[in-house]
Amino acid sequence: MADEPGRRGNDLEQIAAELKVRLENERAAGAYADDLSGVELQTPGDETQGPRVRFRPELGFSSKPVIGPVITQVKRLILRLLFYVLEDLARQTDAAIARIERALALEVAKRERLEVELERKTREFNREIRLLHDRSDADDR
Repeated sequence: MADEPGRRGNDLEQIAAELKVRLENERAAGAYADDLSGVELQTPGDETQGPRVRFRPELGFSSKPVIGPVITQVKRLILRLLFYVLEDLARQTDAAIARIERALALEVAKRERLEVELERKTREFNREIRLLHDRSDADDR
């Protein structure tokens, strides 16, 4: 079945809208904090979890009583034909997820450094204001 020209865009928009609603619902339920503190990041080089995206050809079976074995064989044949394409796609997706996690971890670390620097500058600024205020009071006397 060929895709209609505008249909793919509509499907993607619908999926994006559904994901936004799901994200808002999860955020409202407390799944994520606005500052990303609820997002669990995999540290770079930590591959103990294994791939998060994986092609699972073992799921290609049918449990229908009479025709099930034939359906299972057809599914396995199709999955064998698609295996390399789908496995490569899964590896690429996993690599993209790892890159995004590393970039996000760097951004979180940068934000933490900037917050520490801002706190230090705020203390210095407040100290300078107190000193100027004390001088002004001394000059008024």
